Amino acid sequence: MKYSFRWFGPNDPTKLDDIRYTEAREIVTSLSHIKYGEKWSYEEILKRKKNIEKIKYKNQTQLKWSVVESLPVHNDIKLRSGKYKYYINQYKDSLINLSKNNIKTVCYNFMPLVDWIRTDLSFKLDNGSLALKYNHYEMCAFELFILKLKGAEKRYSNKEISKAKTIIKKMTNSQKNKLSKALLGGMAATDRQYTFNQLDYEISKYKDITHSDLRQNLKLFLLEIFPLLKENKINFCIHPDDPPYMIYGLPRIVSNENDIKYITSICKDEYNGITLCTGSLSVNKKNDINKIIKQYGKYINFIHLRNIKREKNSKNFYESSHLEGDVDMVSVIRDLLKEEKKRKKNNKIDYEISMRPDHGHMILYDKQKNIIPGYSLLGRMKGLSELRGVIKSLEN
Repeated sequence: MKYSFRWFGPNDPTKLDDIRYTEAREIVTSLSHIKYGEKWSYEEILKRKKNIEKIKYKNQTQLKWSVVESLPVHNDIKLRSGKYKYYINQYKDSLINLSKNNIKTVCYNFMPLVDWIRTDLSFKLDNGSLALKYNHYEMCAFELFILKLKGAEKRYSNKEISKAKTIIKKMTNSQKNKLSKALLGGMAATDRQYTFNQLDYEISKYKDITHSDLRQNLKLFLLEIFPLLKENKINFCIHPDDPPYMIYGLPRIVSNENDIKYITSICKDEYNGITLCTGSLSVNKKNDINKIIKQYGKYINFIHLRNIKREKNSKNFYESSHLEGDVDMVSVIRDLLKEEKKRKKNNKIDYEISMRPDHGHMILYDKQKNIIPGYSLLGRMKGLSELRGVIKSLEN
C-alpha cells in the first residue's frame, strides 16, 4: 500500500513539514477555498501541487499530491434540479484539470447536505484520549427539540423519542450549543457549515426525494462523466455514507454491499470505483468488510483504515484505536494485500492502493491545540504507525 495523509491546506494546524515524520509520502487534499461547486482551475491545482512538492530533504521531493478528497458534488447535482447541468460541466472541467496535473485518484461522496456526522467531537476514553462519537438518541434530540425539524417524530420510535426527551431535559445551554456545532456541518474543511434556518431550508428541498430517486441521480451523474474518467484514466471512488443511517430524514445510498453492487454495475469499469472506508461500513454490523474486499476488490481505488466500537443494542458507536474495535484490521489488511498481489500478477502497473489512516484520537499536546475534529497529527501518526506494523508483518 501507498501511505498517505490528509492535509486541509495552508490553514491546516498540521503543517506539511510535520507530515514527513509520519512516513506518509502521499498527500490527500482538496481546494476547499474554491466556492462550492465551482471549477478548479489548472492554475489553482498547480499552485497547491507546487506548495506540497516544495517540501524536500537532501534535494529530494518528500511529498506528492496523489489523491483528491473531496471534489464536492453540488447538491443541485444530487437533486438533479436548479443549475445541475452547469455544475456537472464545472465538475468535468475540474476533473480534466486534475488529470493535466497528473492527479488521477478522486474521492467523492453523494451524501446529501453534510459529510460525516458525529454528535460528540471530544468523547473521553478510559486512557484520556479524546475520540469522535455518534449517539443516535442525541441525534434524535437535536432534530426534534433543537432544530425542530418538521416530521422528524415520524422517523423515530417511541423509545427513541422518550430517551431523547430525557437527554434534552438534562442538557445545559452549553451542551446544546456543543451538540448543535457538531451537527451543523463544517467538520471537514470541504464541508459546508449551516445556520439552523439554512439547514432546515436545504433539508426541505429533499422532501420528495426517495432512495430510488437519489440512486437514479447518482447513476445519471456517473453515466455523464464516465467517458471523461475513462479517457483521462481517473480513478473515481465514492465514499460510503457516514454513518450509514438516515440523517435528517435524507436517503442513504452508499451504506451496504447491495449499494456497492449497484454503483459498480452502472459502469463496469475500475475507473468507476469505491473508497473502502472500514469505519463507515462497519458501523452496520451486517456489512462483511472481508467479503466486500473479495467481491469488489478490483473497484477499490482508495482506502480509509479506521476502527469503531459499536454499543450493544443501539446505533451508537465511537471511534476506537486503529487496531482495536469491531473491525478485524489484521484480516482486512491481509485481504487488501491479496488484492494488490492479484493486480500485480495481472500486470497492473500501479497495483498499490493509496491508503490513509482515517481520523485519530486527540492525544498529548494535540489536546491543547485547535485542530480539525478527527484530524489530530499525533493520533493519526500513531494510527499509521500501527497500520504500517501490521502491513510489514503480513508482507514478510
